[in-house]
Formats: sequence, structure tokens, C-alpha cells
Amino acid sequence: MNANPHDPVVVGIDGSGDSKRAISYGAWEARRLHVPLRLVLAYQPTAMWGPAILTPTDYVQRQPWVDEVLTKAEKQVAEEYPGLSVEAVTIDGIPAGILVDESRRASLVVVGTRATGGLAGHLHGSVAIQVAAHSAAPVVAVRGGSVDDQPVPVGAPVVVGLDGSDVSSDAMTFAVEQAVARHVDVHAVFAWDVERVHNVGPLSPETFSVHEAQHTAERLLAEAVAGWSEHYPELTIMERPVFDSDPVNALIGEAVGAGLIVVGSRGRGGFLGLRLGSTVDGLIRFAPAPVAVVPGRHIA
Repeated sequence: MNANPHDPVVVGIDGSGDSKRAISYGAWEARRLHVPLRLVLAYQPTAMWGPAILTPTDYVQRQPWVDEVLTKAEKQVAEEYPGLSVEAVTIDGIPAGILVDESRRASLVVVGTRATGGLAGHLHGSVAIQVAAHSAAPVVAVRGGSVDDQPVPVGAPVVVGLDGSDVSSDAMTFAVEQAVARHVDVHAVFAWDVERVHNVGPLSPETFSVHEAQHTAERLLAEAVAGWSEHYPELTIMERPVFDSDPVNALIGEAVGAGLIVVGSRGRGGFLGLRLGSTVDGLIRFAPAPVAVVPGRHIA
């Protein structure tokens, strides 16, 4: 995981309404972290001529909307967060690949998830999932919403999904930092079923006890959140062991009214070899709040 606290917050932009929400969210984070904001438009130029023998100069024509998107994005930041250091750039290439490359020099990457139609290269859900899967820095996928919705809701708790892994511990750290900055509670969710808390064969009253399984889940969750109350006495952490074989359902159910959902990525390095779990995929596509995906420390 990227550990340089002075790197900028990177926001993928494309001129859509969701992109504007991502800009607002990223600007809030940049101000909170006291770092610059970097707005990145990944642009794939189209050829000026039909299929034939093409040369590099055939692709250099820049569409008028590109400069307009950059100008409007910078203006939005200036109006919402006067004085914040901001840079808006265009980089030729595929959006997901560009943002993954940017993540190596970022404190945080922010993308929208529901852009549709209009400009080329929109940052729709699949792009957000690809970036979250391969990013070296934490990624926040900002969901669409009405124009009156605040990108960073006031008073809404931070929900974190835990599973006892090292990456889960990193997610808890990120969730606590976010909750402290927002002055809200943390809801720590451990989704458990029989297989997660017991290594058992065929189930019977002699081999399995629901009460014992519940107790084991509660113990694992308590271990995952231990110590944070001592560091932040004013922080309230609510422990939620939930019986559900589907972590996506469990987290979405607990996230109603949340301001942010935080989970860890189990990626193990290598752009082609890295695979993001179905839990994160489902959350980015369907969760009712922004989703933060925190990579493990082993990811370069």
C-alpha cells in the first residue's frame, strides 16, 4: 500500500455528474490530508481518418470538450475549496490503466461509478472495479446521487467489513481515520456462517452449536477492533457480527444510511495476476454509499 502521506489525491474525471461528485469528494480529502489535488482525464483520441495506414499524427487532434472538462473541473474546485492546490491534466490512454499508474504516486484515488453516455472513456462501474483491483493506494468509488446529496455526508457512520486478515486490519485503520475526521461512529461488521468460524464435517446437534458459532464470531470481531478505543476514547465502535453466507448482502444491509463502506482488497501483486474478490465487486456496483477499497501493504 502507498505509504507516502504527501502524495496528492488523484481524481479520475470525465465531465459527467458522477465525475463532479468525485471531484468534490477528492477535494474534501485533499484539504483534510493537506495535500494537492490532481484531476486526471484519461483521453483516448480517435483517428482523424478511416481505417488505412495510420501514423501518430493521425491521432493528435484533440476534441474541444477535453479542455472544457478540465476548465470546469478546476473552476469547481476553486469555488468549493478556495486556496486548494489543484492540477488538471489529460493523459492519453485507457482510464483504468492510467489511474492505476497514477495510484503509485497518490495518497488516495477517487473515481465515479455510474457515468453513462456522452463523452468517451466514461468512468463507469467496471472501470472503478478495475482501478480498485490494481491500485497501489486506497480507492474510493463514489456512487451517483441527487444534486442535493453531499459527497461526504454529515453524521453518517463509517461501516467496515472485517474478516480477520492482515488486509482487513488495514481496512480497519482506514475506517477509523475516516470516522475520526468525520466525527462519526464506526460500525464494524463481521459476516459469519458455519464455514467461517468452524472446521466441521456433517452438521448435527453433536458437532455444531449455533450459540458456540455466534460466540466465536463475536470473539474474532472483538479481536479485530481491539485497541482502537484506547487510541481514540471519543470514538464509538459498534461491533456487528452478522450471520450471512454472503458478505455483500451483510455489508449492504448494515450500510443503509452509512457515509462510507470500507473493505480490504486481497490482491497479491501483478497487474494481470491480481484478482479482486466478488465482495468488493458487488459493493462497488450495488452499495448505497461510497466504497473505499484498501490494498494490502504487500502491493507495490
